[in-house]
Amino acid sequence: MRAIYKPLILILLLSSVSGCRYSFDIEDGGLEPCICVMSYICADSLFSADIYKTVPVYLAGKEDMDLVSPSYSLKCNGKEVETASFGIADHGTGISSAAFHAGDELEITVSAEGMETARATTTVPGSFPEHSAETYVDEKGNNCARIHYKDDKNSVDYYAVAVETSITIQNEDSAPLITTGFAMPPSGHNVTSIDPSAYSPVVHQFGDRYIFIWSDEENEDDTYELKYLTNRYSNVTETAVRFHLYRLSEEMYRYLYAQYDSIYNPFANMGLSSPAFTYSNVMNGTGWFCAYSVVCTDWMKTDMEE
Repeated sequence: MRAIYKPLILILLLSSVSGCRYSFDIEDGGLEPCICVMSYICADSLFSADIYKTVPVYLAGKEDMDLVSPSYSLKCNGKEVETASFGIADHGTGISSAAFHAGDELEITVSAEGMETARATTTVPGSFPEHSAETYVDEKGNNCARIHYKDDKNSVDYYAVAVETSITIQNEDSAPLITTGFAMPPSGHNVTSIDPSAYSPVVHQFGDRYIFIWSDEENEDDTYELKYLTNRYSNVTETAVRFHLYRLSEEMYRYLYAQYDSIYNPFANMGLSSPAFTYSNVMNGTGWFCAYSVVCTDWMKTDMEE
């Protein structure tokens, strides 16, 4: 949540008055080129991963970016699986394989000449739990939704939702036009506020959509509420929504949360915290190797605010 209490703001602002600035030589950081692995693994979909060589910023433009004699291994539940490799843009290597399923434990190992061997693991999560959904327009005219779900109290779980909209437009002398797309978070959702009840979801763009992210530790009543915006049209005759419901591996949740934090954390711009927010679960390397599952609800008609 982004609601910030006034005493905390005052303390931090006072501390900034006595802040200091210092310089350092980034070439003294002891950083070396390393392997980068990037993979979002969707349950029951074909597997893919992108592999690159990364270098410290002071070597950018000076270092050969090709991986020399690369080799890799992909295991599912401890057993090697068949893969194919191919070249991709920016001197990278792509890896593909058959689909994996809920509960599969995956491990990728990548090595190349002159760099440490990188390794990462993740587990494909099960489906989003049993659920129901409802939509409404609140007293301020915001389009809202509630997702009710049966959470497993014996584990820590991570979820997300994207809202897809369908709008039917009727113009004179033409057939009805149906337009679909994914809803955006409401304007101002990322504005720092001293109001502890201010709406401030963790939301991040994922492919062609925004996904609202949470953990079950944040919602004891097993209900997630959200507000969303849609494109405005005239002559709308019908509106409907459906929800894409995600269950995330811990690695994916932490990576997406770090990306959100890097964009919306206000204290970095104030000079009160580090501007660099990174998360990686790749040992001896960098990047992300994480998994998710997704289900889609049926369309439901709404009284969407235009």
